[in-house]
Amino acid sequence: MVQNSDYALGQVHDLPPLPPFASAQDMLMDSLPLLDAPSRLTPTEAAERFVRVETRGVWQNYDREVTPYMVEPVDTTQSRIYRAGAFVGPSQSGKTMALITTALHPVTCDPGPALVVHMDRPSRDRWVEESLDTVIQNSPEVRERLGRARDDDTFGRKRFRGMRLTLGYPTPQWLSSAKYRFVGMTDYDHFPPELGVRKDAPEGSAFDMGLQRCKTFMSRGFLFAESTPAWPVKKSNWAARKDAPHELPPVRHGIVPLYNRGTRGRWYWECRDCEILFEPRFDRLHYNADLPPIDAGETAEMECPHCHCLIGAQHRNEFNRAGLRDRGGWFHEAEHGGAVVPLGDAAIRGSEIASWALNGAAATFSNWSSMVARYLDAVREVEEMDDDLALGRFMYTEVGLPYARASEDDDGDLNVTALKEKQQLVQRGVAPAWVRFITVSVDVQGTYFTVQATGWGVDGTRTVIDRFDLTQPPPLTEGEIPKRKLDPGKYPGDWAVLVELGHMLWVVDGADCALRALALGVDFQGQPGVSDNAEEFWRKRVKAGEGSRWFLTRGHGGFKQRDRVWHEAPERSNKKNKGRRIKLLNMATDRLKDSVAAALMRAPGDRRSFPLPEFLSDDHMAEFCAEERLEKGWALKHGQKRNESFDLSVQAQAMAEHKGLRRINLEAPPNWATLGDGNPHWVPGAKIPKIPDQPNPEPKRRKRRVGKMRV
Repeated sequence: MVQNSDYALGQVHDLPPLPPFASAQDMLMDSLPLLDAPSRLTPTEAAERFVRVETRGVWQNYDREVTPYMVEPVDTTQSRIYRAGAFVGPSQSGKTMALITTALHPVTCDPGPALVVHMDRPSRDRWVEESLDTVIQNSPEVRERLGRARDDDTFGRKRFRGMRLTLGYPTPQWLSSAKYRFVGMTDYDHFPPELGVRKDAPEGSAFDMGLQRCKTFMSRGFLFAESTPAWPVKKSNWAARKDAPHELPPVRHGIVPLYNRGTRGRWYWECRDCEILFEPRFDRLHYNADLPPIDAGETAEMECPHCHCLIGAQHRNEFNRAGLRDRGGWFHEAEHGGAVVPLGDAAIRGSEIASWALNGAAATFSNWSSMVARYLDAVREVEEMDDDLALGRFMYTEVGLPYARASEDDDGDLNVTALKEKQQLVQRGVAPAWVRFITVSVDVQGTYFTVQATGWGVDGTRTVIDRFDLTQPPPLTEGEIPKRKLDPGKYPGDWAVLVELGHMLWVVDGADCALRALALGVDFQGQPGVSDNAEEFWRKRVKAGEGSRWFLTRGHGGFKQRDRVWHEAPERSNKKNKGRRIKLLNMATDRLKDSVAAALMRAPGDRRSFPLPEFLSDDHMAEFCAEERLEKGWALKHGQKRNESFDLSVQAQAMAEHKGLRRINLEAPPNWATLGDGNPHWVPGAKIPKIPDQPNPEPKRRKRRVGKMRV
């Protein structure tokens, strides 16, 4: 760049030399590759000759035998029969490197415009900097073809000799008004399902729009999409058909529907004992599930479904490489009969999409021991907490399959009729004999507080032992009750009606004792003024020495939360705003609602069940069934407005887990979960204040009205 200093007018000064003019020879050399005949090298052969990859910190030539299952998908991008390819696989299975080698094939063999689409702009920039640029700079043949101008090497474009490689993200602008011979899409399940300038006028999926960009190149154009599945199964009762052995369960969006539209290829091994082909899947791993997860993983071996011989993990790469020598490999569905055939067979399923699905057990970089241990941990979490988020994450990222929830019915058993059939005859205000601690949940409404007391057993069983509303404001200093409605958002003093909840006693049935609440939670969110008044009330409880029992709760929607329950100070919106110097009991409400709903559907007497008492009204019972589980979380059903019972039960679940419900040892429970002197919330029968029986008031006599005789 030429920079001129401020010299006085007429002063002699030297200017730096200008850059030389571009010569016609240089321009011709830069354009000659366009006239070259395309090389006959396949993308895999070109990668082995020109591309270098990092392996254990050392850069070396690309080797197809590291990920043999990626050879066929990569080479199919040069097919004149198929317009697109879709690859489904677990994370860290070589999909990204396969996409890079495919995108760089035109650079060295057949120059032509190419586009790679990442899931968003920050991910695109990170991928270019950490993955693509390092490969280009460490591959001399590729780096030598990269342009030297300032705009030839950016995050959005790589201009090579005779061609350009464009790098974008899924927006209508990137997938419109351009022509590409090759379009690659990575992490496709994180793309928006529909693209469009306006939400009310979608233009279609990124896959469909990408196919239009290749149309000009006719049979030479190709679109390749790869991803780990991230969308759940729509129908949990789905079963594979005999004439479609490779079909995956129905999924609303993402890579799996593209796979089902295609040829449906699966990776096979050939058994050394019986010489019969079989698919190495995670559900065919043989291990001792009775051992601890880590020890059980060490015993994992692949079992042949035909002769039941066992294959150790040390032989996995050997079996994968045998697939390149016609001893296994990719087999796709046939058009009829449910048979499986190679990709070039005339009987293959008719489709313009070639598709492949790799099970995580066959992936080169997977670890059977770690997979089994993580699976058993996730299953244990489902059994103990009714939270299947970890199990779903395992199926998506480790196995590479869409996840189907066990109870994914329209409404399941969660309806008023089913809940009434499980109701228990319990006296209101009396805890059943198995209750060992109590939580009190408070929901803040416009003109009243809704209160629910929940009794808990050490095994996670719970039930409602009391339910009432606080509607009257506290009395004035003179003992007079204000003649107005209670307003938690407007009057901070109205929160004083909650103080008595910390002193209330609930008698335990069959035991000469009573229990106070172990934890009391109040909703921190609500109408304007509620948060400030709730903070003021909590500070007063802390000064009174009850800070360890009272909690301000705050719910967070969505399944992708950092944890189920966490207790910390709220985050500031920005550095200028002062954060509240309090701690909130944060709740992943949708994950906790899964646990509450599962407990409600269990039979009374089962571990972690939630039988409801008969004293609850029909309206309160209906509030437990007011929501339905959707893909992104729980939401009110159409026409439903009241869900306080469900929300109060979620608060109770959060407080119980925060206090240590999941860590209780049934053989040696903590003091707060026992009936005895060690429990600070236990009150013996002798100290329970007796309420004198109130005599039935005599009915008031109605004054007799004497009418006057009209004259």
